[in-house]
Amino acid sequence: MALNEAHKARIIGHMNKDHAKELTQYLRAFNGLSSSAARGAQLTDMTLDAMTIESASGTYTVAITPPLGSAADARVRLVDMSQRAQQLLGLSDIQISAFTLPEGGGIISSLGVSLYFVCAATLSLVQPGTAAWGMLDVAFPYGAAGYKWLVRAIFLPVLLIHITEAWWIARTRLAKHGVEVGSTLWLLWVANTFVEGYPAMKRFDGLVEVEKKKKESAKH
Repeated sequence: MALNEAHKARIIGHMNKDHAKELTQYLRAFNGLSSSAARGAQLTDMTLDAMTIESASGTYTVAITPPLGSAADARVRLVDMSQRAQQLLGLSDIQISAFTLPEGGGIISSLGVSLYFVCAATLSLVQPGTAAWGMLDVAFPYGAAGYKWLVRAIFLPVLLIHITEAWWIARTRLAKHGVEVGSTLWLLWVANTFVEGYPAMKRFDGLVEVEKKKKESAKH
């Protein structure tokens, strides 16, 4: 028995409008595509035992297992496939689609790191005979020469620490919670974590907890 054309059109329209992310996950989990190859996934056809999905890299057939008995089975089966895809990809059912600004200690951390990089970027301007040199010679504990030595000495460690923190939030949190690599949201969180550091990760974890509570409340 084939899918009724009207039912099929309704399912295809619904999936493309509201579940494009799940279509991408089907391609990644069941057909082994990379994130970039699965980007822009759209459902173009469907039978009782397979979906035809087009993406940035081509057209693919994704098996529906077990096959549908009728169109009435589609919702339950596709949700089940989505959950299996998330498990295979190591993804959470909690999806984050927002960016929030630093607060509290995160603001202090951001200002401190930003100030350091301004100091590093303007280090060449601190030369004997300049106003900056004279001011630092008086105000900095080890004088202007000590200031220049310190800024240079900690540059690589500071840079590596903040690159690592930006990499870590991308690896352990963003992909897991549905933030697509290279998207505006991904860039905001990665860039902010590079500057702010660990407080940005704690803020992201807070958003995850809020979404978990919403999901739990919806069950009751």
